[in-house]
Amino acid sequence: MKHKLKNLINKFRKSHIGRRFDEMFGFEAGIDLSNECQVQYRRNVVIKNIIFLSNIVYTIIFFFISFGDSSNWVLTILTFPVTFLVNSTLKRMINKNKDDYVKQQIAMYMACFYMFLTAILVYIKLKNQFNSGSVVIYSEVGYIMLYYSLVVVSLYQDSKALLTVCKWMVALVSILHFTVTYKIIDAPYASQGILEFFKGLFSSEEFKDIFLRTIVLIAFMMVLYIVVKMSEYLQDERKKELVKRKEVQDDFTHVVTNLFEVTLADLHITEEEIQNIKLLSKLVSKLGGILRLDPNQIKQICNFTTIYIDKKVELDDINKIEDKDLQFDALRQQTNLGSQIVRRLEIKRTVEDLIRANVEGTDDDQMLTSMKLKTYTLGEEIIMVCDVYQTLRSVKSYKKPYSHEFSIKVMNSSFKKYFEQDVFERFIKFEADFEKIFNEFEV
Repeated sequence: MKHKLKNLINKFRKSHIGRRFDEMFGFEAGIDLSNECQVQYRRNVVIKNIIFLSNIVYTIIFFFISFGDSSNWVLTILTFPVTFLVNSTLKRMINKNKDDYVKQQIAMYMACFYMFLTAILVYIKLKNQFNSGSVVIYSEVGYIMLYYSLVVVSLYQDSKALLTVCKWMVALVSILHFTVTYKIIDAPYASQGILEFFKGLFSSEEFKDIFLRTIVLIAFMMVLYIVVKMSEYLQDERKKELVKRKEVQDDFTHVVTNLFEVTLADLHITEEEIQNIKLLSKLVSKLGGILRLDPNQIKQICNFTTIYIDKKVELDDINKIEDKDLQFDALRQQTNLGSQIVRRLEIKRTVEDLIRANVEGTDDDQMLTSMKLKTYTLGEEIIMVCDVYQTLRSVKSYKKPYSHEFSIKVMNSSFKKYFEQDVFERFIKFEADFEKIFNEFEV
């Protein structure tokens, strides 16, 4: 079930709608999380989009309450230029000062207080519109919008901004409770003396309701504040880890660059060696077909055979990539390529050492034991068997080229023990095919 749900989420994120949603409401879309200004900018963009949706909701509410009451249409129509002005001002402030952290902070507080004040106005409007009868429940929609505005403010993950809004919220909502929600000033005991006023107030059902509403609101604010503080702490820790990773990544890039420069510095490939590698690739392809490997697998083995003449590790331009995630991906690709090239050269040197030891008579049980301790893939075994044959038939500084018959004889007597029997025996069984490839390539 979890796997299916994960697949559905991944499909949605890759779809056009999913990408658009992530572009509008993704807090981490296309930013460097260790850059405070970029993080603040992205939060402002997301909250601005949420404010836009909130304005649509407020408009729908005002349209709803305007039916049957022509006086409300004036207010409904007037909300359009106000909401447009707020959105355009926020958009201009956010986008024109992407690299100005102070301006981004100002935009944040502007967005927070806009959400707070609009929620207050909606509450006042709905409370005055539906203050009696069976539709009294509708007035509570405005009260819910107060909680909604707090949740939107908390999305900034800024405890100071949230605490500021919460203080204003408690103060103004308390005033609203006494002036709008229950209109205490119109209560019978309000016109009596101060003592009678407080006695009547504290014993009234209205005060109990105000007290409970205030306690619940404060409790909700405390929970939001705790969540935001936890998120701030986790974000700070994450930022520290990202900074550390970048420092390690830069050091690693420098070390790897030097390592590959030293390792591959003497890799001077002559035209003759390039031709030999191409011949080896043909032999490898033939043996892979004889072993009935998948065509894609054969292609991969052939690509690995020629990798150190076809590709080159490029690390010089990695530091020029500004996006650290893209830089990391590029570094990983190049280090992976470098590791493959080094592995291929290691296999090449191993074959060279085996043949040289055989020619000089220094191959012994210790060399066999050393070979058996190493692990080779099927593709590497195929390359090594073919490389032994080609090297035996080629001119080297320590030997003359062997004929095909003598090369096969040497392989059977001296090299069979080093390789997987199935790979080696299939090569020997179809030796005539390999002789033909070798001779035709030379011609």
